[in-house]
Amino acid sequence: MAPKAALVVLAAALVAGFLLVRSERRDAHNAEVLDTACGGVLPRATVRGLLPGDETWELHGELDLTGPSGRGPRTLLRCSVEWGEYGRLELAAVPVLDVPLSGVRPRDILATRTAEEPDWATAYRSATTQVTAGCPAGLPGYPRPVTRFRVHASLGYDEGAEIAGAAKEVRAAVTAVANHVRERGGCGGPAVKPSDVRPPPEPVEDPDEESGEVVPSCRWFRPELLDGRARGRDDREPDGVTGDDADVCSLRVPRAKPANRLDHFAEVGSVSWRGPLLPEVRTAYGAELAALSRAPEPESGEKSYTLAVWAESSCSGARTLSRVTVGTAAAALAADRADRILAAYLAASDCRAVKVLGKVWK
Repeated sequence: MAPKAALVVLAAALVAGFLLVRSERRDAHNAEVLDTACGGVLPRATVRGLLPGDETWELHGELDLTGPSGRGPRTLLRCSVEWGEYGRLELAAVPVLDVPLSGVRPRDILATRTAEEPDWATAYRSATTQVTAGCPAGLPGYPRPVTRFRVHASLGYDEGAEIAGAAKEVRAAVTAVANHVRERGGCGGPAVKPSDVRPPPEPVEDPDEESGEVVPSCRWFRPELLDGRARGRDDREPDGVTGDDADVCSLRVPRAKPANRLDHFAEVGSVSWRGPLLPEVRTAYGAELAALSRAPEPESGEKSYTLAVWAESSCSGARTLSRVTVGTAAAALAADRADRILAAYLAASDCRAVKVLGKVWK
């Protein structure tokens, strides 16, 4: 073999050897990334099929707080595998938390409807796929029970590098992470299945407004309880919130036959509190509850009168404190209808063992 040809063969062999060594090192590095990503719970063969084998994968944002530390983190688990310029597989598990209340009065609870959720709680809406999983035993470390969490995944490729069948494989990854969180958190309940994992729901501004239906917490009321008429297009819509520990409704009732110019509308409010909110309710309404033992006597000459009626009961098996307010232009109407309105509210809420605590004029 001529010296020049021998040099060409040697150079080719060196390049091939270098490329082989580099490929082996890349494969070993990538295997290590898969072994450690998301606490090592990802299905390796499945996830490997999502990632380009000719790229070096890098692990970013690794965080696993699902152990029994009781820290109550906003993010339970987060990990991201990245490659190339834009390629990324990102997974996160976050608790589903109620919007924190600023107080227990109806206006405070109603304010949660318009409260803006933080970015970490809404990131699932723009993800590739997601699942909301139950945790009946409750995630540890939170001041109030947290019985749900959400896992979402986002997959992005460099332009023109999409992989067929990726959706199924991403669902498998989300399922694995969700069951990891369940097991580490001692959640109990059924395991998450790949069929539970779906694309994010389409955004809806206000489902009750879109459908024209009354909010669930206000559906118990009937206009005839206050000699009212059906709500018209220009009348104020009922406002309400249904939560784990409180239900609130506030509505204006158009009167069918107003007695005077002040009698065109009546106001009705209902609120029920349960569980951890009860001690705070008794503190916030201490003066009003203390006045219940006195016979209600409204002051004369007012433009409107509001009567509050309180009751204790067991609603759907939970100890409940309820308050209904009736506001009318005539005190006699509020006094005559308050008990009937309270009874209708409690009956619709499946409340039993009712004990009416008393009434007080506001």
